[in-house]
Amino acid sequence: MMLGNESARAEVVRWIKDWKPGSRPLFLIGPPGVGKTTAIRNMANDFNMYVFELNASDYRTKDRLRELLGNISPVNLMGQRILVFLDEVDGLYSKGDAGGVEFISEFIGESRVPIVMAANEEKDFLKDIIKKSKVVEFKRIPAREIVLYLKHIASQEGLSVANDALEGIVKSSNNDVRYCINQLQALQTGAVYKDVKYSDEEAVSLAMSSRQFDMAVYYINRWNADPERKVSVVAATLFYNQPPDLPRRARWLAEADLLLGRIKRTQEWRLLKYLNYMLAEAMSNMMGVYNEYLIPYTVINERWKREIYAGITDDLFKQVHTDKGFVAAYLVPLYEILVKRGIVVNDAVKRVIGG
Repeated sequence: MMLGNESARAEVVRWIKDWKPGSRPLFLIGPPGVGKTTAIRNMANDFNMYVFELNASDYRTKDRLRELLGNISPVNLMGQRILVFLDEVDGLYSKGDAGGVEFISEFIGESRVPIVMAANEEKDFLKDIIKKSKVVEFKRIPAREIVLYLKHIASQEGLSVANDALEGIVKSSNNDVRYCINQLQALQTGAVYKDVKYSDEEAVSLAMSSRQFDMAVYYINRWNADPERKVSVVAATLFYNQPPDLPRRARWLAEADLLLGRIKRTQEWRLLKYLNYMLAEAMSNMMGVYNEYLIPYTVINERWKREIYAGITDDLFKQVHTDKGFVAAYLVPLYEILVKRGIVVNDAVKRVIGG
């Protein structure tokens, strides 16, 4: 049984019924837990199709994708038609993609099999792929419908769950049906389910609104982004909101960046879980507004002012031992904010900013 998005699911069925070689691929866009993957699996089952499913973010390079998809057959050994499903294509783009996005753009125009792609959000680097596709949007399910759905499941499983507990699950999930079902299961078994992923904005917004640190950690852990992206977005959001306890939160951000540098140097990727704890400390219970763009410090025209800021950048670089570009883009704006607030005293900077 599926919940909500009836018109979107009907579009999926019409697409596969009408599909023929040369047809446009299908592109599903919608937040986590609204039924995109389930809709494809159910549809394939109804049409006796075999789903060749890949998480695109796990196979980023052109060579790897070509190896997996380059010679795919329209029919498998059991005589079933094959459908290619590329999930989480919005997690594909990064410095290490090495042509992965370009390969998919070419592949969907030449494929002999039906292709479905799914993403949590529409990103700029996907524009070319989206233009070549039939786009179907999956929307969040209303909270009331999810509560009723959970009641039905609880009844079927013989569970006695208070209504306010179900409402609490839905509220904490940001209307993610998959998360809600997993939490309901956890009430029964005591298990902790981990297969829930969130986009940049979802993870950061949910972490900021989490009054409990453990919940902030939960959302940061399930944030579908690479570590560099996480540090960048947390920094942008933190500097944009400038909360009253900014120095404490910025310290946790700085510690996270130093840890990431160590991980990259030593390849001790098991330490990434501690990075997420640090970012959660920087974000939890902040009640701010999401922002992914770094706030550049004011453009300085006078040469003597530029020299002062260049000197600050050099001094901070020597202290934190991290990338100089990171210092200029992240730490110098923060330093200026601290000077304006009187938390840090620097007469030269005060003269530059007119304080």
